[in-house]
Amino acid sequence: MNLPVFLIPIVVGLIAQGLKPLINREWHTHRFDDVGYMPRYGGMPSAHTAFAFSLATVVALADGFFSASFAMAVGLTIFILDDALRMRIFLGRHGIALQKLVNKLPAQERRDLPYLESHLGHKPLEAVGGAILGIVLTLVVILFLTAPLN
Repeated sequence: MNLPVFLIPIVVGLIAQGLKPLINREWHTHRFDDVGYMPRYGGMPSAHTAFAFSLATVVALADGFFSASFAMAVGLTIFILDDALRMRIFLGRHGIALQKLVNKLPAQERRDLPYLESHLGHKPLEAVGGAILGIVLTLVVILFLTAPLN
């Protein structure tokens, strides 16, 4: 496979991130011309999961399912899934608790404190959506790039 395989997962991850406002109906509350706005964490689909599954799919197709590189890609995918489904949910709970404490401070002291994210992780369905999107988009891109031009 003579494709720039490292680019495919990046493109898939960006597409997944770009779909979030449409799927999560955030377009009702945010303007698309606001360049600074992009959903940060959470939501459907998981862009991290789409990236990881795209990477594993590319490596499997390029090097085979029994290669060391595929084993490393699967390990990275498991690590990313654990982070998305468990670790960031844990950190989000800390954000909620800290925000409650910050809200008890006088307004003068709160002014200089940053907003603390509370929705950092993904629900299992959001991760599954990212995984499916990552695999399907990767296969579509590879089929499109390798199709003969008649």
